[in-house]
Amino acid sequence: MIRIPGISTERRNEIILELAEQGISTNVHFKPLPLFSAYRRMGFDIADYPGAYRYYENLISLPLFSLMADEDVDYIVAAIKKIIQ
Repeated sequence: MIRIPGISTERRNEIILELAEQGISTNVHFKPLPLFSAYRRMGFDIADYPGAYRYYENLISLPLFSLMADEDVDYIVAAIKKIIQ
């Protein structure tokens, strides 16, 4: 995972799309529970958990698998650096 402090969820989603265009599949995990409809129906409000939302809004899960080569890691790192600069 990578956190890019100071970015919005919109920018995070743009970064995810830009990485996908380069063949890098990412995702967002660890969604705060108040963002799930079941928890909202029970009265949970994300505004009551600002720390959880701040963590969630700039978090991207990167590819990770046992046969990942160093070259794959280098490619992903270079792509991220290029996108966020």
